[in-house]
Amino acid sequence: MLSRRHVAFIGSVAVAVVGAVLIWFGAAAIILAVFGHDMQAAAPWLAVAKFASLAWAAAVGWLVTWPRLDEMEKEARKLCWFIGSTAAILLTAPIMLLWLENGGAFLARYTGRRGTPGVYFALGWVGLVLAQLLASLVARAGWWVAKR
Repeated sequence: MLSRRHVAFIGSVAVAVVGAVLIWFGAAAIILAVFGHDMQAAAPWLAVAKFASLAWAAAVGWLVTWPRLDEMEKEARKLCWFIGSTAAILLTAPIMLLWLENGGAFLARYTGRRGTPGVYFALGWVGLVLAQLLASLVARAGWWVAKR
């Protein structure tokens, strides 16, 4: 059974994630409705929208949830994020270098006409973020097994 503290923590994380997603997709929908297919004009505003969504996640995720954690949980999160991020960077950097070696031909098959430098950057950024989250979860599972 989850304690009230855990339920409050899960609720604050949900507010951070849902808020960030709503800010990003809501702003992106409005920006794309205003600018249409003119990506040159929409790009700076999409960057501002992405920054706003990340600022929301950081503000709620860090300022609200972090003080609610006990010291052991804070240290576990810091350790798992450090190990997970480092492992993800060490694993994805060689993959990115291999893709650069062949000029992105591997990705060009999947992106087609949309294969612009911005698309490749976005794919690399999303891939690195997902790798960091996955590696952090693996590190957290390892930490949990070691402490039990």
